[in-house]
Amino acid sequence: MKRHPGLVPLSRDHHHGLVMAERLVLGRSTNPRADWPSDRAEQAARLVDFFETDLGPHFEAEEAHVFPVAARDLADGDGLVQQLVDDHEAMRMMVHELGAGAVDAAGAGPAFPRDLDERLRAFGERLRRHIRVEERELFERMQAECSPETLRGIEARLAAHGTRPACRL
Repeated sequence: MKRHPGLVPLSRDHHHGLVMAERLVLGRSTNPRADWPSDRAEQAARLVDFFETDLGPHFEAEEAHVFPVAARDLADGDGLVQQLVDDHEAMRMMVHELGAGAVDAAGAGPAFPRDLDERLRAFGERLRRHIRVEERELFERMQAECSPETLRGIEARLAAHGTRPACRL
């Protein structure tokens, strides 16, 4: 199904999130020209930066402008929204723990946990599942169950929320 213009900016963000998820799960980029490090500690640092500049603001925009509408207008929307908010919180915590490891070792270089490979893979898998639920369930249902006026309202609120520079992967 074609995306309503009000949801297109979030779907574009989702594409970038899926690229990040794939890199974290595989431990490498599938694009040979990508500037993606092979070192997992450097990948963790990239994830923390991506979260601060792109993913965190994306979560905030969804929580402020999309989730309240979904909870109100979708049949059983509260449960779906709660699942998505729980995912956001879990991913925030995962990134916080990675960022805290780098900060704790200030001056001595980043000191990430020994299970870094598992943590990055788990984050990538969670992000990928989360995006698929938003795209395949939340957005599909919103387009089917919400009025065109409601979707245009989301579009206007997202635009007023402010645009960010293009995702930097």
